[in-house]
Amino acid sequence: MSFLLTRRTALAAAASSAAGAFAQSPQPGATNTFVVPMSAGSVADLLARKMGMQLADATGEAWVIENVPGASGALAARQVLRKSADGRTLLWGYSGLICATPLLAKPALEFDPVTDFTPVCTMSASPMVLFAGKDFPANDLEELRAFARTQAEPLSYIANDIGSANHVAAESLLQTLGIRGLHVPYRNTMQAYIDVAEGRVQLGIQAFGLMGSQLQGANRAKVLAVLANKPLAAEPRYRTVPAQGFGPFDIQGWFGVFAPRGTPEARMADLERLMSAVLHDKAYSEAIVQSGQEVAFRGRAQTRRFVDEEARRYRSLLQKLKLI
Repeated sequence: MSFLLTRRTALAAAASSAAGAFAQSPQPGATNTFVVPMSAGSVADLLARKMGMQLADATGEAWVIENVPGASGALAARQVLRKSADGRTLLWGYSGLICATPLLAKPALEFDPVTDFTPVCTMSASPMVLFAGKDFPANDLEELRAFARTQAEPLSYIANDIGSANHVAAESLLQTLGIRGLHVPYRNTMQAYIDVAEGRVQLGIQAFGLMGSQLQGANRAKVLAVLANKPLAAEPRYRTVPAQGFGPFDIQGWFGVFAPRGTPEARMADLERLMSAVLHDKAYSEAIVQSGQEVAFRGRAQTRRFVDEEARRYRSLLQKLKLI
């Protein structure tokens, strides 16, 4: 599915700031594409569309959002790699695709997201929350540990597929607490929430951006912990893992923009400056927070180091969990 992002006068203020950061002469009529490995309406999709609108205003160029979900992001990555490395077709990447998919894919991928793509920037981080139904007999991590040690069977928990960021975070937390868990894979976030709220599965681990409205609304579930080192910007009342005496803990999902390896240096520099201007715009930062995420801008050099470190950490964690 594609959506053509045209010029929007309502974003003129943000656009003027971004336009000043664009060194290369814009080419009105040129088309740029964000390939998003998630469906339309997802958090990634909405943030990509908002950025595309601001980039369109800044450059006078068209920015298209193309949704290519499936195969843990590999379909989207392949599509970008089939295009010319001119910096006009970009991957809206995320932690699982870049760091876990190449380790877990069977058969093995014919490409490596870490080496076959060059990062432009990261935009946001996705703190996760551990939640349970309102009648679950624990309200925090200490009570959870005490309860788990009275049970003959592992505690059941919902997360996404094996190797996903929330699955890795869940298993790491269980190891930190010294308790056992049984992973129940779910892809439907709403159904996951319902099954935890109604007690069919004991615990859920999911990005707050996907669960926030449910957790803040109907009072059918409760948050036991934020799986991060600092409180959520959107909901600071929830206690973090370190605040409960079990930290530090910093396994989070994240989004970033990636170009195929070999994209010209001048184009990469232009993209970095332009996206930095958008990401430092108040309206875009507020959109990130309202989506339940945290602003986490990193430029090219910092993102390269970050991605390399994340890939090493995922490999180590997945080996420790005997998943690879």
